[in-house]
Amino acid sequence: MQKYINFLVIIISVSILLLNCNCNTIDNFSKIKEGKIIYSIEYPKEEEQSSLVTLLPETMELKFKEDNTVINIKGFFAIFSLIYVSNHETHTNYSLLKIMNQKKMYKADTVDAPFGYEKMKDIEIEYTNDTLTICGFLCKKALAHSKTSKDNVYELYYTNEIGIKNPNTNNPFKQLNGVLLGFQVRLCGIRMNMKAIEISPEPVEDSAFNIPEGYDNLSREELEDFINSFTK
Repeated sequence: MQKYINFLVIIISVSILLLNCNCNTIDNFSKIKEGKIIYSIEYPKEEEQSSLVTLLPETMELKFKEDNTVINIKGFFAIFSLIYVSNHETHTNYSLLKIMNQKKMYKADTVDAPFGYEKMKDIEIEYTNDTLTICGFLCKKALAHSKTSKDNVYELYYTNEIGIKNPNTNNPFKQLNGVLLGFQVRLCGIRMNMKAIEISPEPVEDSAFNIPEGYDNLSREELEDFINSFTK
């Protein structure tokens, strides 16, 4: 009888462990340095009238390895895609935009302002004592707003349990030392609410950070003009 009880306890313990390791919740993966994060994307109602919103997706993918990151935002039927590649060794950010059959690229130093966030200039961050657990990772809360105004406040939830050095070189929150798992941004003039729904520590191929061919290299101003032609 005692052997049966011990066996039952083992089965229950293993079942609980497996349930706690589903694709949307990961525990005890402190400082993972290679893997993938999937974010859900929501667009506030005031953005629904933008012509570009209809092309935008409901998820975003971030892959990371050796402090390099690549972000993929792909719209329906491959009509729209926006890719951000950050190379830690060369201190370079690449912004690759595809709309219909037109492919455009902007290359910049990681110290420069990231492309697409022109409406989020001079950001100041206020740190709080609030916390929130997202996908099993403890996140601290911060508030971001313009240095000259607090009319538009963006909530940020970031974790120090994922090992990416300078993880925010390709967004407006460069001074924030932590990986964002829940945050709000205004990208290409469109407000987005993003939250991690899946975090997977897994091998990432080096090729994930390669710059694809066929993109025209533009200046920031030229790429902004290209975007504006679709958002008006």
